[in-house]
Amino acid sequence: MIEILENKNNETNKNLKSITLKNSNEKIAEIKIANTFFSRLMGLMFKKNAKVPLLFEIPEKINKKERSSIHSFFMRFEIVLVFIDKSNSVYEISELKPWNCYVPKKPAKYIVEFDRREFNDCLKIGDEIEIK
Repeated sequence: MIEILENKNNETNKNLKSITLKNSNEKIAEIKIANTFFSRLMGLMFKKNAKVPLLFEIPEKINKKERSSIHSFFMRFEIVLVFIDKSNSVYEISELKPWNCYVPKKPAKYIVEFDRREFNDCLKIGDEIEIK
């Protein structure tokens, strides 16, 4: 039974990556990756908080801005959305209360959902990021 728990912990750690600023290599946050249809669909729904932000990888075939939209249905807390374009630059940041929707100005390559209480203005429009 201990081995099974250890394997689950190792698999969980594989899903953790970090966002760093490209120019300074400063680590901004550890993140979980949502890169499947189901993980993007569930997002942070039903969670009480998000100590670790969630990064959505938007498939390239989805290139309409509406497909980069985010909803906060079934959310229990406010989130900060960080939209990142194909050149890995932050182009939009927005706050979203539970039970709302948001459509960005243009399609996103990545969207990061932060718990509003944990965001602390760690990213700004124009920041270039790397995911490691």
